[in-house]
Amino acid sequence: MTIRKSIRVERSPEVSFKVFCEEMGAWWPRGFTEGSKVSMESRLGGRFVEMRADGTVYEIGRLTAYQPPHLVAFTWRAPSWDNITTQVEVRFSAEGNGTRIELEHTGWEQAAQTREARKNYDGGWDTMLGHFQRHCNANP
Repeated sequence: MTIRKSIRVERSPEVSFKVFCEEMGAWWPRGFTEGSKVSMESRLGGRFVEMRADGTVYEIGRLTAYQPPHLVAFTWRAPSWDNITTQVEVRFSAEGNGTRIELEHTGWEQAAQTREARKNYDGGWDTMLGHFQRHCNANP
């Protein structure tokens, strides 16, 4: 039940990793709630958060691996999941003049809520990685 996605960008692994982790607010769409912005504390144990327009901060997850420029992994929790978390792992590897980004999102089998949400996340990651890819390729 793992979600697997792969894209390629025209940036080095070092730059791609930095854009993914440190510039998330520039490429991640503001779709969770109107006027929200996401960010990631780029360190092991760092928070992955959504800052909402009203000033509240929602913790989406925590970084479980941070190995620049090759790997970032974090837990993922949707607001409706109570204390259930899934795991996202993103790998960056050199491919020609660019970088191959491979994403795996696991943990869907643990609860009815996550099993039902999996289909939406499968398409959602296509959308998110598409935004990342366009941002990277448009901003050399």
